[in-house]
Amino acid sequence: MDPLDELRAKIAGFPGYDGDLERRHSDQYVRAYLGEALASLEANVSLAPDVRARLDDLTLRVGFADTRAFPAHPTAHPSESGAGAVAAADVATIGLADRAASLDASSVPAFLEEVAAALDARDAAIRAASLMTP
Repeated sequence: MDPLDELRAKIAGFPGYDGDLERRHSDQYVRAYLGEALASLEANVSLAPDVRARLDDLTLRVGFADTRAFPAHPTAHPSESGAGAVAAADVATIGLADRAASLDASSVPAFLEEVAAALDARDAAIRAASLMTP
């Protein structure tokens, strides 16, 4: 399945990456999807204070867009702008979010490291796409 189709299957009304507004909304949808999973994890699993602090930091991180990525984001078609890499990173992020519900307390620290790495990769893909010329 195409990454965009996967995202649309998971997130109703997922706008895609065709224009600036759609890219911003897609970013919000993916961050919200992950944020919901992190909030649910926090509510359902008893965590040590240091792990809870790390979870809180990541929950805060997904609450806000990376403003460095969007000012220069191009308006080109996704296949031309590198949005394919963004879509792939978004699919990976959604996959992590879907795993959150099955975690126990002992697996949360490693999961949070995976989330941080996925968010870093996602941010890098968005920034790289923003540097491509249409």
